[in-house]
Amino acid sequence: MSHIPSGECHACLERLGEQALAGLLLEPAELAELRLGIGRITRRGLAQGEAPAFIASEFFAYVRQRTNGADPFAAKKTADFAAARQASARLEGAPDTFAVRARLAVLGNALDHFFLADTNRLWEQGGGLELGRDDLALAEANLTPGARVVILADNCGEQSFDRMLAQHLLGRGCEVHYVVKAGPVQNDLSLADLNAANENFGLGQVHGTAPAAVGLDSDAAPRELRELLAGADLVVAKGMGHFETLGLGRGMLQAGRAPWPLLMLFLAKCAGVARWAGVEKGQGVALFLPSS
Repeated sequence: MSHIPSGECHACLERLGEQALAGLLLEPAELAELRLGIGRITRRGLAQGEAPAFIASEFFAYVRQRTNGADPFAAKKTADFAAARQASARLEGAPDTFAVRARLAVLGNALDHFFLADTNRLWEQGGGLELGRDDLALAEANLTPGARVVILADNCGEQSFDRMLAQHLLGRGCEVHYVVKAGPVQNDLSLADLNAANENFGLGQVHGTAPAAVGLDSDAAPRELRELLAGADLVVAKGMGHFETLGLGRGMLQAGRAPWPLLMLFLAKCAGVARWAGVEKGQGVALFLPSS
């Protein structure tokens, strides 16, 4: 259960569905049919108390099935890659500490369809970004030499910011694994996106094993990914989708523990998520859960 009131989520899910439809080159009748299907999935999911990320994953799968795997956000992804390269280039001299580089990874999470903040202002803060929740010291205690760190990527373009964190981790002797989606879902980073943009460097070992879904349903993950996570000394999960699916949707936040040491890094882009993370809307979050 998401524990986020459905009234706070319906409008965002409806807007996301419309953005997906806008990126498809289909006849009006076909778009109308897809719109009805997305609406049915959304209403049913909210009535059942599902986390919004799970609902979005279901209607994106429905759209892919009905459009032979079309990627409606391809143009948006290309623009985000370019914006991220430009913004991250201004931050290359940031101090090489975990606290600073993790904040840069949070900054990268501004690359999102719904978050309409002044991203230039955010990026100018660099590693000085103030976090509404700062558990970075707790997470850093897991970074002994040789530690396995698994980074679950989020949006296209964020790899430019995540790379600075990955380089810090590699520099202190960690084994770094960067996990992206196996296929397209909203503007999330997939292996095909990463390769096409020639951005698959400096991130440690890259894996395209995350299902084509918003966030991660760890129960439905392929065996290779589950084994990778099981052996992790720290899992860094980027974005609100991972907070919804792991933290809220699987009850880890409520329990105060996760199957593996879990650090969730994201900007709180809506009131419901901000409330559950204990921050103000628009603030950065570094929320750590120890392993069970």
